[in-house]
Amino acid sequence: MINKIRNIASISVSTIIILFTMTILFQAQEIDLRSDIHDLGEKSVTWDSYTFPGFYYDIDDDIGTENLTFRLSNIAQDKGSATLSDEPDANGNRGVVYTTEAIPIDFSFGPWGQYEEIGFLGGDYFAAYDSNSTWDLSATNQSVPFLYDKSESRNIMTNEQISEVLNDDNTEQTFNLSNPLELDEGYNLSIKAIDSDSKKVYLELSKNGKIVDNKVIQPSIENANIGDQTYYYKKDLGNIKGIVIIAVHFKNVFSSSQSNIATIDGIFQISDTPTSITTGQQYDKMSIRQVDPTAMTITMDNKDNPITLTRNKDIALMDNIHVKTADQDDISASNPLRYYIYSSESCECD
Repeated sequence: MINKIRNIASISVSTIIILFTMTILFQAQEIDLRSDIHDLGEKSVTWDSYTFPGFYYDIDDDIGTENLTFRLSNIAQDKGSATLSDEPDANGNRGVVYTTEAIPIDFSFGPWGQYEEIGFLGGDYFAAYDSNSTWDLSATNQSVPFLYDKSESRNIMTNEQISEVLNDDNTEQTFNLSNPLELDEGYNLSIKAIDSDSKKVYLELSKNGKIVDNKVIQPSIENANIGDQTYYYKKDLGNIKGIVIIAVHFKNVFSSSQSNIATIDGIFQISDTPTSITTGQQYDKMSIRQVDPTAMTITMDNKDNPITLTRNKDIALMDNIHVKTADQDDISASNPLRYYIYSSESCECD
């Protein structure tokens, strides 16, 4: 018996050591997302989401909207230094110019229609709900896309804002009275009751434990349309009034004496704390020059911030994007100073 106890203790200690080791191995680490290496022999270089992994790229829809261009001037004869000027050239372009634009994409749950997605400094953001749709709206008894229709304001770029896309998913999942649907930013959607005919469901939305909304939807009635099947919550975002920030599509609900279950197959959520893109706003060496809410574009450049590229520099360019120059001694016209751009990201990896 004593030997058995000792064996169990030994296994327990070993298990703890293994788990502790795994925790250390898989703790969050910083990794650098780097572009290819360039050198001062190139007067102009442009990166996009295909050539710089630090920019946002939507692999499902093959969409990347960010571009960054360097235009070098005052290149030294030995190619050991150069300037990214803060003064506009003959075409009005400064040494560093960043542009991005919104692109219409389908919601993962297609019957909701489309929204305008924009990459910004490597993140995925919402710009507007779109009145167009690639979905056959007549098949779902809609005349215009549902989330567009339910929002009072649709284009948040008109207030120089964009909002992070937190969730856009069509994975089928179930939840019940005991286990609410957990959303981002502290939101939970709870089932409070399902009627005996399994046609209607009473829902409550809370944020950080405080109830902020409640609705009754009826996903299982005869000839139910998207409006009958979709729970939505809208909120003011600054001067943008009544925009839908959360939508959940219910496939069906079921009630019995043993259980009350709902099946969902669509979630969309944007942040209720939008990101400011005010003209003149500074991001390290860069600042926003123009926001066009009609074309849905953002332009930044390095006005008032000339940048000199010399050996062994790590320059914070904008937000999390840096320029790294080589610590090389053998610089010459035939071996120009090398550099790349990079961003650091957290990764739970071994």
